[in-house]
Amino acid sequence: MPLEFNNKHKKYLPNLSEAWKRNLFFISLSQFITMIGMSSIVPFMPLYILDLGIKDMESAKLWSGLVFAGPYFISIVAVPFWGYLGDKYGRKLMIIRAVFGLTIAVFLMGFAQNVYQFFALRVFQGAVSGVIAAALAFTAANSPHERSGYSIGILQSSQSAGNIIGPLIGGLLSDFIGTRFTFIFVAVLIFISGLCVVFFVKENKNTLPNLKDITFTQNIRIAGHAKGIMYLLLLIVLSQAGIQFTNPIFPYFISQLGAPREFLSTITGLLLGVVGLMSIFFAPMWGRRNDKKDYHKTLFISTGIIGIAALLHVVVPNYLYLFPLRIIIGIFFAAVIPTLYSALNKTSTNENKGSIMGLASSANLFGSLIAFLSCGVVSSAFGMDTSFVVAGLLLLAVAALVKIRKH
Repeated sequence: MPLEFNNKHKKYLPNLSEAWKRNLFFISLSQFITMIGMSSIVPFMPLYILDLGIKDMESAKLWSGLVFAGPYFISIVAVPFWGYLGDKYGRKLMIIRAVFGLTIAVFLMGFAQNVYQFFALRVFQGAVSGVIAAALAFTAANSPHERSGYSIGILQSSQSAGNIIGPLIGGLLSDFIGTRFTFIFVAVLIFISGLCVVFFVKENKNTLPNLKDITFTQNIRIAGHAKGIMYLLLLIVLSQAGIQFTNPIFPYFISQLGAPREFLSTITGLLLGVVGLMSIFFAPMWGRRNDKKDYHKTLFISTGIIGIAALLHVVVPNYLYLFPLRIIIGIFFAAVIPTLYSALNKTSTNENKGSIMGLASSANLFGSLIAFLSCGVVSSAFGMDTSFVVAGLLLLAVAALVKIRKH
């Protein structure tokens, strides 16, 4: 359409600004609901393993680790493939596929008869889901380029908010209506989030590239050779590993610092939740900064401060001193992954945006998998304090890599 026609007949054209804002609202709402559902099953999964017939505590710990890690095994490989299909057939379609796939997986978990079925369904969840990567790819492609950092920040806030509320809802529901019914309730909740996308999100088909003659492996190869992509993916792996590293032992750590045993779960939830709460408030601010400033300084400051805060965990005399540290971590945690995703979005082309976001999500998942599998080994062999040292050093390593790259 000629530019003159656009100017002369502007009132007859759709308001694209309003379209992307409306999409962002409903995608964020859907992510908020989905994250509530996904995180609400976390508090009672170890207890569910006991309900499924595992009575020996050592075996229960092993199965708990496997069940928590289950979704990551296949999703690391599957998510980039779904991202490629999103580039080819539509990113909205991939969100719908991921949400409804997650709905089926969670629903069936409520009917698992033994721990083997439960683990298999967790692996199935990782294979069919990829909802975060799909939402990121859609938001990055359907937002104005100069507002992509802001949009990703809003999306991150909605995910963080869901992750804060979810465990509280899941804990209460499992106590009042039972674990199996909670899985069914969560599945219904996730299904509703999918309906938000189906009926209220409109994809701009002009953002879809022509991949008729480009295969999935070719697209991944192109992404792998693109300038700066592999560097940013490495930073995501290291950052996520550092951020997640101490989560499996955190309740034991605060118990060691004098937290009363009868309130251990509540205090753990508060210390973990305050990080997400701060992320809600500060993610949009960091997003706006990413739209205006180079990402190197933001990433250097945020990972450096989180790394130092992680190291300080080992010198506090009492668990109450962890609260200010967790607040500081939350403020700067809001900058790390969204900043890296924003940098990837600006580095990628429209042709490989879905695949790049898929690779970013895989890097994120891989970092978490490394953290979960390594933490138990490190803390058992060298003590829990060592896990916080490793977490801090990983984040300081990211800061050092960013500083070196900048210069």
